[in-house]
Amino acid sequence: MNFIEILKGTVEKVDGAVAAMIIASDGIPVEEYVSEKLIDLTGLGAEASAMIRDVSMAAENLGLGEAKEFSIISDMCGIIMRKINEDYYMALVIRPDGNYGKGRFVLKTVVPKIENEF
Repeated sequence: MNFIEILKGTVEKVDGAVAAMIIASDGIPVEEYVSEKLIDLTGLGAEASAMIRDVSMAAENLGLGEAKEFSIISDMCGIIMRKINEDYYMALVIRPDGNYGKGRFVLKTVVPKIENEF
């Protein structure tokens, strides 16, 4: 399976999306596609492991079950992360004026198509 094509297609389907990447839960980037650099994706990968751990722990402590998706919306961009499996996540970076709802929907439909590859 060609992950670059999947990531590129994901970005192209969402208004305002500029990058997508697959990240291991330890923060190591697996693959990325960038049409416009808003943030340092290497930095996102490095910070991802702490975010994944914190969100997972918060969901567990609140008795919510498994955390499957989370997002960070800032002045500069939004980042939506969706769990592929225990070890991998897919992240989508969107401009502040982008379509976050569509981003969430596209991730929700794309992730099941690639999860068997992991």
